[in-house]
Amino acid sequence: MSPSLLGGLTKSLAMTVLSEVGDKTFFAAAILAMRHPRKLVLAGCLSALTVMTALSASLGWAAPNLISRKWTHHITTLLFFVFGIWSLWEGFKEEGESEDLAELEAKLDADFKSNKGESKNKSK
Repeated sequence: MSPSLLGGLTKSLAMTVLSEVGDKTFFAAAILAMRHPRKLVLAGCLSALTVMTALSASLGWAAPNLISRKWTHHITTLLFFVFGIWSLWEGFKEEGESEDLAELEAKLDADFKSNKGESKNKSK
């Protein structure tokens, strides 16, 4: 591997790991793995990752070839700031997430209680 390829690989891997660890999809996958077969959840997550990687690589190749580098830079900068401000706005607002969290906790408690009751019946 050439140094530029290795550098690009390590930088993209580091950025992906740092940005995805606390992401909502990380928690969604963890919750799905608690409820469904882990191999099935892993297969679904890996296939989604493969599709998103292919789409991102295609767009990353096509955008600079179809649009000038100058415009590509300005558009990506604008999108970065728009999505950053949007994320901050959602973070400060936080109205829906607490309701979603309470609903999720209630559902998990109900599932836990129903599974606990089933295990008691099985042991009897």
